[in-house]
Amino acid sequence: MKPLVYIILVNWNGIDDTVECLDSLKKITYPNYKVVLVDNGSKDNQAEKLKKIFPDVFLIKNKINTGFVGANNQGIKIALKNKAKHVLLLNNDTVVKENFLDILVEEIESSKNVGAISPKILYYKSNKIWSMGGKISILTGISIMIGKGKNSVKYLKNIEPDFLTGCAFLIKSEIIKKVGLLDPIYFAYYEDVDWSYRIRKSGYKILVNPDSIIWHKKSASAGIKNSFRKESNYQISQITRNGLIFFRKNFDIYHMISFLLFRFIYTLVFSGLGGLRFFINGLIDGFKK
Repeated sequence: MKPLVYIILVNWNGIDDTVECLDSLKKITYPNYKVVLVDNGSKDNQAEKLKKIFPDVFLIKNKINTGFVGANNQGIKIALKNKAKHVLLLNNDTVVKENFLDILVEEIESSKNVGAISPKILYYKSNKIWSMGGKISILTGISIMIGKGKNSVKYLKNIEPDFLTGCAFLIKSEIIKKVGLLDPIYFAYYEDVDWSYRIRKSGYKILVNPDSIIWHKKSASAGIKNSFRKESNYQISQITRNGLIFFRKNFDIYHMISFLLFRFIYTLVFSGLGGLRFFINGLIDGFKK
């Protein structure tokens, strides 16, 4: 019997994407998996509609949007309670290749030193890479997706990145028990980076296996992983707040100051004086935590 894998999906007003993702999961060749779908307070009775289409899916219906972290943690707790060997966080706006999970499980089972693993993530209906894991600057907090925009055939070997994206994140249950759940202090932004760093600080590797492939519909919401661009007021506040928390947890005061100085200049350049109010709001909130 293959190890039991629980797959966690979060839906928030994205029923069409979620249906396509679940349809692709029904076709995978891995024989021992269960799906937990967390509906994060969607409108128009989306939770009920999804349950009707996919009656075998374990549905958690939230009255409000608890964020990426809160919803995934709900699913992870269900997985651990039901003795899952591994847990896969998977964005609802993805489509998976039939053998993607077989490859990930075989890889993570083959090494005691690997705590978490991700597939090669391509842009939707494309052979161009969206992510082979990420790298993050410990001076600025800016992160990039490895291989982004390049042809898939250019990355054919395993990579050990700085972090794995929460878009597709397979982790051993025993590692979750050691490092804890996603940190609820992060509503959005930096939560997957933080989890990856905790896994690595505990002595385990994180990997991306390019033989395992999924496709990702590029999110309409921009954030830390979208490199240099103007941010919304919400993003300014949240990225400043969560970046500050992440740097306080993982690095010394000099790296924290470097990050904040960069964030100040970045906000001023791309958002002007109007954006500084939201930078300060994030700064104050981050120091409170």
